Amino acid sequence: MADGVTSIGDLLRKTAQIPKAEENLNWLMSEGFVESVAPAQVLDSIPASMPAALSASKVSGKQALIAMTRELLGADAAKVIQRLEDVHDARPDLLAAVERSYKFIKLTIDEGKAHSFLKASHALLAEMN
Repeated sequence: MADGVTSIGDLLRKTAQIPKAEENLNWLMSEGFVESVAPAQVLDSIPASMPAALSASKVSGKQALIAMTRELLGADAAKVIQRLEDVHDARPDLLAAVERSYKFIKLTIDEGKAHSFLKASHALLAEMN
């Protein structure tokens, strides 16, 4: 459940029914099994095959997200790209589109790709601040 994207608060809400969830999470963190992932670390985990066009200084947030989506999802990218193209190239709009796209990918394509998409998207947008 600790996926590098979910906040500690959200993780604790998801595990509220589990006895001692907060205590166990704190232990996992103190022992180094779980750690906080900064956006730059997530960006470093994006495969080297991602296009060089993803450099935040060269393209807009929307263009970077579309290029990353195309690379990550391949033939399955069209519907997700359409969702990204339909929003303004403003960070709040892109974040909302990323969240909707994440849910769509998770439900219709692949859960692992959905998590990769979410991590990479948040990292790209964080680099563009």
